[in-house]
Amino acid sequence: MIKETAELLKEQMEEKYGIIVIKSEGFYTTDIGYVATLTTESGITFDAWRRKNSDVNFYMEEVWRRKGIDKWGIAGDFITGTESVELNVGYREEGKKDVHKLIKPIEEVNNDLWLTIYVDLKEAYKKEKAKEIEKEIFKYYQFLQQNGAEEVELIVRYNENFLKRDTGSYMIIRNAEGKLPNIRDVEDVSETLNK
Repeated sequence: MIKETAELLKEQMEEKYGIIVIKSEGFYTTDIGYVATLTTESGITFDAWRRKNSDVNFYMEEVWRRKGIDKWGIAGDFITGTESVELNVGYREEGKKDVHKLIKPIEEVNNDLWLTIYVDLKEAYKKEKAKEIEKEIFKYYQFLQQNGAEEVELIVRYNENFLKRDTGSYMIIRNAEGKLPNIRDVEDVSETLNK
């Protein structure tokens, strides 16, 4: 059944998106059921789930993730000690998942998406280095604003979650009303520190 499902999902995804899948690995989990991890000839790797009522796949999210990283993933050019940059992609409304938009640049569709850039740092928050990092975050945030990422959330952190320690994160994220904070200067970045 695992092999059959992987083949079936491969065929469905090729037909739905007009892609060529070069690798399809199936597996089963008790939480999700039958799943396949698919890789396209262009190097996009995504999961597809077999469900009773309708299948679920993450191809479009992965395409947007790659486009966003290619466009905005240069935090290391601004922020000293950047270890990695990742982009989390979600849809504000499932109805906005339009296959035809995949050819557009990400900045033209980011109002349909919920995007969060995570910048992981090599070192934990240190008070004596805070102003320097905050200046660098501000410069990176300005770059994002000038390059089509006005609605993109930004979290800069030292990820030590495996030790269950909160070392502080700068979180330029939406409030309860869905509004991003107004970041006009370095002091505004300071106010986004969550410890």
